[in-house]
Amino acid sequence: TSSAAGAGLFAGLSLLWLAFFVLFLVGYWKVFTKLGLPGWMGIIPFVNIYMIFKARGEHEPVVFLILCLIPCIQIIGFWFLASDTAEMFDKGVGWKIFLFLLPGISHIVLGFSDAPANPRNIAPGVGLNEQNLAG
Repeated sequence: TSSAAGAGLFAGLSLLWLAFFVLFLVGYWKVFTKLGLPGWMGIIPFVNIYMIFKARGEHEPVVFLILCLIPCIQIIGFWFLASDTAEMFDKGVGWKIFLFLLPGISHIVLGFSDAPANPRNIAPGVGLNEQNLAG
């Protein structure tokens, strides 16, 4: 009976983890659609990091993507990632820290909030600004 209880606990925790994972993906999808980018870009690893840096336009996307992949140094890249994300939504230091420390949860909150992305903080020709050029 203890192995059955263990299997049940494992199954329950696995379902809970899967539910949070799907919720995190939805949060990333929503953030990217608010930026005027395709939502699928938000759920693909490495593409989402590259596109945030490209959308902000203040840092070289490839360099900062590589920076995010180097152990021990990646903390710097992730801080800039959180900072750029917060600045595109006109959020302050509190949001930068929230996005840095709890990225999945903070993207859910940001994605489902009524905070719009500010087109002035997005690089020309990317996302919302690309739509403004086309329309």
